[in-house]
Amino acid sequence: MQKKIFKANLSSKSIEQLQKDLEKYNANLADKCRELSQKLAEKGINVAKAKISDSPLGKYISIKVDLIPEQTGCKAILIATGAVKQSENFAPFNTLLAVEFGAGIHYNSKANPNADKFGLGVGTFPGQVHAFEDGWYYWNEEAQEWQYTHGVKATMPMYNADIEIIQNVVKTAKEVFRN
Repeated sequence: MQKKIFKANLSSKSIEQLQKDLEKYNANLADKCRELSQKLAEKGINVAKAKISDSPLGKYISIKVDLIPEQTGCKAILIATGAVKQSENFAPFNTLLAVEFGAGIHYNSKANPNADKFGLGVGTFPGQVHAFEDGWYYWNEEAQEWQYTHGVKATMPMYNADIEIIQNVVKTAKEVFRN
């Protein structure tokens, strides 16, 4: 990335021009920060959507980006929301957490790298009283019967979105700030 160099002579006209150039650069800088945030968020949301669609529970998850202008530039927040399935007899089941961290050893022999950070992960669902070997039974409200499952494979949409953004920060910044 090329450095921007500003020059001025010691005259009032030259200093006034320098001030205009700096104000223009400053206004352009805020736009560039917004553009950088938007592009990185788009990269993240594309990966997250792809990973969400890899799961049968993906239809219960929505994802969006909030772009928030700030005095120092712009902040982009990637937000995923999962439906919570609940019945009288069992603890709530959050579809986003199941897709991010997995449910059941059968599909998830390797934990999400961030599982320990949040105290979540394979085999941590509270109240697991119907588990056997590599699966368990759950009450299906729609079918009104017990069903056997091996669980849900962790596709880690938010973790993978995070990795995508981190790996593309420098490249995307160079593209945005090149001009």
